[in-house]
Parts: sequence; C-alpha cells; structure tokens
Amino acid sequence: MQLTDKQVSNFLFVTQGVGAIFVGIFLAAYLGGLPSTNVLHNEAAFRIPLTILGVVLLVLVLATVIVAAFQRKNNQ
Repeated sequence: MQLTDKQVSNFLFVTQGVGAIFVGIFLAAYLGGLPSTNVLHNEAAFRIPLTILGVVLLVLVLATVIVAAFQRKNNQ
C-alpha cells in the first residue's frame, strides 16, 4: 500500500483535527464548572461527544500507527 504525501498529510490533518476538538470539549467540561469544584463530564452534552470523539481518535491513532508501519516497510 503506497500513499502519496498529500494523502498522508490529509490523514494526519484529520487525526489532529479530531484530537483538537476532543481536547477542546474536554477542557470545556473541566473548566466550565469554575470557580466551583463541579466537573461537567457527567452531563450528556459533554459525555456523548467525548465518548464518540474519544473512540474516533483512538481508531485514528491506531490507523496512523498501522499506516506508518506500512509506509516504513515499503520504503525499505
């Protein structure tokens, strides 16, 4: 499996974008309750997107490792 530089760049861009959105929602859940000690990660508005984006991010990270291994194997 040979991927072009543009395909690899787009794939990594999507992975980073999902990660950035996940971190944004994660921070909003934890910082949204300030100045109290409330953490909003149990609210459905935060829990559902964090769950979905977390699973997607894990899949993309695993796919990135697999693509990197194939690219490394093909370049040798």
